[in-house]
Amino acid sequence: QIEPFGKDAFVVQGTPADLEQGNEMKVVENLLEQFKNFSSEIRFSKREKLVRAMAVQQSIKPGKHLTQDEMKMLVTDLFACVQPNVTASGQPTYIEFKKEYLAGLFSRPSF
Repeated sequence: QIEPFGKDAFVVQGTPADLEQGNEMKVVENLLEQFKNFSSEIRFSKREKLVRAMAVQQSIKPGKHLTQDEMKMLVTDLFACVQPNVTASGQPTYIEFKKEYLAGLFSRPSF
């Protein structure tokens, strides 16, 4: 939880429970950098920009291995969203493959 603290300052009241301990300062710095990047998008309110920046900061990074439970929770949370098909920036969140396409990828050539 981040709250204004004077004209040019914020105070961090708390962090998400799943945030890796010892990385809080780096997370806040990255969050502020992301917020600054979104600030050029005038159509968003300050709250919306902050929420978007937090989402980017807390996203799963490439190469991170998830447990079975984490994967299930990710899919459950995704489809609970208002627009599960795209990210806030309009990028697709998943790709759907037809059964026939996948079967073709795994079929072996005849000898």
